[in-house]
Amino acid sequence: MTTLTLLTDFGTADYYVAAIKGVLRRLAPAAVLVDVSHEVPAGDVAAGAFLLAAAARWFPAGSVHLAVVDPGVGSARRILALRAGAAWLVAPDNGLLTPFLDGAPACWQEGAATGDGRPRADLELRQVDAAELFLHGSGATFHGRDRFSPVAAFLARGEDFAALGPPVDDPVRLALEAPTCEGEPPVAGAAGAVLRGRVVHVDRFGNLVTDVPAAWLGGAACRVEVEGRATELWVHHYEELPNDRPGVLAGSLGSLELSLNGASLAERWDLGRGARVTVRVASHSRG
Repeated sequence: MTTLTLLTDFGTADYYVAAIKGVLRRLAPAAVLVDVSHEVPAGDVAAGAFLLAAAARWFPAGSVHLAVVDPGVGSARRILALRAGAAWLVAPDNGLLTPFLDGAPACWQEGAATGDGRPRADLELRQVDAAELFLHGSGATFHGRDRFSPVAAFLARGEDFAALGPPVDDPVRLALEAPTCEGEPPVAGAAGAVLRGRVVHVDRFGNLVTDVPAAWLGGAACRVEVEGRATELWVHHYEELPNDRPGVLAGSLGSLELSLNGASLAERWDLGRGARVTVRVASHSRG
């Protein structure tokens, strides 16, 4: 039984998500449908890419991930299908698949789409031009229903991936900057090292999720600075945060996360995705 996940920027006020699910249920009735999110900000490809990568790595081998954040719907942009290790992905060629391709930050890549924490396996990318799979809906504004869904259903049924179309070696990629380390190589938590990254996500609780791997600290204390705001308070979970005092912890993705207990740190510091992060490694271990 194949798991088929769905990520869109459609929200739930309209009929769009239901229509896509209707097609999937009709064309791949044995598949188990799982919603990743339908609250991606409208047209925000980078936000969709992050959420897709954060969730996909935890699904079982053979899962199919359908991602439709497609501001170029109806245009000449390509439809892509990707085999990433033991997973399959279907998305527009606009950067949504960047975390599963080379060049993405390490914390987005680790274990992505394998479901077992191992690094990604071989990749195979194809342009979907099997027009016989497409539905003939009204207009050209709902490819999520008329094109992407039939392709995802095709893969969920275990059909031949190569039949979808020719290989692709020039997909659109988001311009992602990998986190860096100035000084001694990371992982050992070398005193004096300076780690640099950025905020890659703000969750609904107002936590600032960064792309700086927590393992780079090696247990050392640190000072985390984000565009003029800073904290040196290290905690292991949110409840350890004193009231009204921000701190840093290792988040659920394995990267550093800045938080405020019971309130939104993003609102308090007036920061969002893309904010620059600097981590200064101290000369002593965390107490």
